Amino acid sequence: MFWKRLFYFVHCVNKVCPAKDLFVFYKMKTIFTIFKKEMLDTLRDRRTLFIMIIVPLLLLPMIFTVMGMVQSSQHEEAMNKTIRVAITDNNNGAELLQTIQRRRDVQVVPNENREEIRKMIREDALDLALEISPSFDESIAAGKTGELTIYYNSTSDSLVYSALDKTIQNYHKNILAQRLEVLGATTATIKPTKIIRKDVYTRTESLGKMIGGFLPYVFVLFCMMGAMYPAIDLFTGEKERGTIETILTIPADRLQILLGKMAVVVLGGVCSGLLTIVGMYLALQLGMGIPDFIRNIVLSILTPKSIFLVLLMLFPLTVFFAGVLIPISVYARSFKEAQSMIQPMMFLVFIPLIIGMVPGIELSRTTAIVPILNVALASREIVAGTIDFSLLSVVYLSLFSFAALAILICVKWFEKEGNVLR
Repeated sequence: MFWKRLFYFVHCVNKVCPAKDLFVFYKMKTIFTIFKKEMLDTLRDRRTLFIMIIVPLLLLPMIFTVMGMVQSSQHEEAMNKTIRVAITDNNNGAELLQTIQRRRDVQVVPNENREEIRKMIREDALDLALEISPSFDESIAAGKTGELTIYYNSTSDSLVYSALDKTIQNYHKNILAQRLEVLGATTATIKPTKIIRKDVYTRTESLGKMIGGFLPYVFVLFCMMGAMYPAIDLFTGEKERGTIETILTIPADRLQILLGKMAVVVLGGVCSGLLTIVGMYLALQLGMGIPDFIRNIVLSILTPKSIFLVLLMLFPLTVFFAGVLIPISVYARSFKEAQSMIQPMMFLVFIPLIIGMVPGIELSRTTAIVPILNVALASREIVAGTIDFSLLSVVYLSLFSFAALAILICVKWFEKEGNVLR
């Protein structure tokens, strides 16, 4: 009677959860056990934690804070700065000279030596120099063009040059108005056309494309970095510690060991990319050196929907990175060798990101299947709110395809004894 009941119970369990599914569940449980063990080892590594969590979370707030401080300091310095101008008038341009001298932020330094003026500007003893041609007054009186020469340092603050240029332009407009009055004409006489520019994109869309073009630079880079250090530590590090042979002897097959370790690598990359976006959002919320009108527009652009669509690309992208990083880490003999082999790949990642910033490169059926480039272009369109969802589906499909291919490559590479125990 007991055996009949036991048989009936097993039969019922097998109907609900067949034996092969129990075997799959057992394999998943083994993979999860390996994942937990490797994750704990990774969390004990301070260097990996710093690259995965601290740097992505704090980098953008620090950048925005420093940029805001520098910008504020430069603006304050420019507002309070006295512009030192050497003027060689050649007994001409008295009216222009008076206009310049009336400015409170201008200090006129008389100097007639042209070579000395050049040297003083180079040495920052002067900001600008103005030379009025000897025939300036005669040309102006005759209705011709008077020549003015401005000496400046192009590598210095451009606000200094624009301040003097604005004064000269005002003088120019006054002379022009006087001449037109004599002729009985208006400015329309010498300006036959008027260009009215209307952008087909809204201000929000234009700013969204700019931010969307910058965003991939940050989170793609940190996805790569967040996956790189766990990959090196979990494979090459095992070789250096002499524990790779011990791990291979546990009651689990190579695939389970690989997937458990790979899950840690992928999680590290995803966390780094996610924390980068969180750091940017925090920087915007705190308004670190960002003008209020820009901050409000950016916060209105970065909606939960756009952030979710961007984050959805993180997982397959990171799996793709893991598929590239793990074979190299398995092949390398030492941590240093693995770093020297992987670091040049960081520059290769930048190439499609730079191409994505080139004018005229848009998300299309062709670019949607190019890894990394498709992420850059899709992020730009998502943030701008102009994404074509049919093309976005192609991006997701290609990313998951490359991710599956990366897993397959890792499996084949990890099965070879010569690679693991090299």
